[in-house]
Amino acid sequence: MSRGPAIVLAMTVGLCHCVVLDLGRNNRLEVNLPWLPFEGETRCYDELGCLNITRDWYHLIYRPFNVFPLPREVIDTRFVLYTRKNPVEGQTLKAGVDRTIQKSNFDAKKQTKLIVHGFIDTPLSNWVKEMRRELLKHSDWNVVVVDWAGGSLPLYT
Repeated sequence: MSRGPAIVLAMTVGLCHCVVLDLGRNNRLEVNLPWLPFEGETRCYDELGCLNITRDWYHLIYRPFNVFPLPREVIDTRFVLYTRKNPVEGQTLKAGVDRTIQKSNFDAKKQTKLIVHGFIDTPLSNWVKEMRRELLKHSDWNVVVVDWAGGSLPLYT
């Protein structure tokens, strides 16, 4: 075993505190994580559908932890609309609630631009505010900031 896999193995053991190693078929190192109770389980997320966790989703380096997505109530994704009429105070648009769009400054005749923050980030980041300002300065668009900060922390992959 070279140093790279040994380091990954040490990190995995350190994180999990319970790893069973098996030199499996074809001399491939397989890791069994017995503390993951989700294998073979299915969870449904309302209109988003159902998913299950299988070993197909597992990879020692790229995806060592197989966990279900957080519930939608925890992630609490929000869509906040900014226009030239309201460049500073956003208007919250709720998915599936048409009246939030109807009562907002949203104009279907105008282009809509989405700003989605990244992993371990929030819509409060300076770059999000700056991009919103610059987009509205450039043109009279609907600018929607997607806030998924409740789910943007580990383990989201």
